[in-house]
Amino acid sequence: MNKSNRENPVQWLIIFAILLMTLSGCTQPQPAALQAGEEPVVIRSVIADYDQVWDDLTMALTSRGLVISSVSHVGEMLERTGKALNQNTKIFARANVMEFCSAVISRKMMEANPHYIAFCPYQIMVYSLPEEPEKIYLGYRRLIWAGVQDRQVLQAVETLLSGLIDEVVETQNEYQ
Repeated sequence: MNKSNRENPVQWLIIFAILLMTLSGCTQPQPAALQAGEEPVVIRSVIADYDQVWDDLTMALTSRGLVISSVSHVGEMLERTGKALNQNTKIFARANVMEFCSAVISRKMMEANPHYIAFCPYQIMVYSLPEEPEKIYLGYRRLIWAGVQDRQVLQAVETLLSGLIDEVVETQNEYQ
């Protein structure tokens, strides 16, 4: 490098910026892109009684030896905060999020990558909309992360989530 290149601060700034971008790309986990046709959230629906769907989901979880760690009352929270904010649009007829974990699957998942703690606890949303309160939606977020080698362990979680929802939908269809 000649003397004029060493004294050019703009050139050094560009080199430094390129180095930083390269290093940050090496240390930051990059989310994987969804496959064609995949949505980031899986949603199923069934015409049923909300409480019955909730009870069936609870039963599906506990019959697998899973424990509900918490319930987020999203619909009630939005209703309450909407009033406080003077925003009265009713978003949900009812909406809750059930959180739970599987010690076996979670252990395998975090042995593969400790950063997968971001996916715990697992969540299934159960909600209905004001215009169709008898149509109950069940859904979950897909576990998206770079690294084909990890897809199998993440797929185990998605298989669990989809299996729980499928069981509830099938049970509701049997009632009718």
